Amino acid sequence: MADEIGIHDDGVLTAVRGTIFMAKADTTITSALLKQFTVEAATVGVDEAVWTNLGHMSNDNLPEFALDGGDATTLSTWLKASFRTQYDQTTGTVTFNSVQGDKGTFKTLYNAVDMPDAGVAFSLEKTPINKALFILWSDTNTTGRAGLLLPNTDIAFSSLPTLSTDSFVEFSAQANIKTSSTLPRDAAGKFTSAAYFSPADFTAAA
Repeated sequence: MADEIGIHDDGVLTAVRGTIFMAKADTTITSALLKQFTVEAATVGVDEAVWTNLGHMSNDNLPEFALDGGDATTLSTWLKASFRTQYDQTTGTVTFNSVQGDKGTFKTLYNAVDMPDAGVAFSLEKTPINKALFILWSDTNTTGRAGLLLPNTDIAFSSLPTLSTDSFVEFSAQANIKTSSTLPRDAAGKFTSAAYFSPADFTAAA
């Protein structure tokens, strides 16, 4: 079976193309909706559950995930050494870089507001926005797709625009990944923060 450990060739992908969709916090993705997600889809879903494509992302700096904490500590009893391992709390982030320098990007990532005549204004003090993210990637050699769903994140810009003479100008943001009550709990009963959709999930989607 595809959900068991073993050799599954269709699970091996390169992230040749990709994009990021944004929706209201704690929005999930059903199996029926999953197949509609392509890197070029402008929106997926309807009404309160609509996912919007954030557009052109950097091809030089792909979304980068990071974990902080989670260090292991080995506990011993008087009777036995190395009796139990416990882990510190872990926090996760994803940093992504848009190359689409339009007003929509600034209003979304920088909380910008319209100027009276032209342009947008934004504060250097970060104010996070609470949104759901779906990071989708596609292997153009196999047409396989996969994605990581983060239903509950706090997003804020992480830098001012990065200028370049031989690549596109980049606008960087970072999302702090939080637990979501809309996802099922894990086997230990703990709240979960992310969901992964494999190529097989996209194929099986109705």
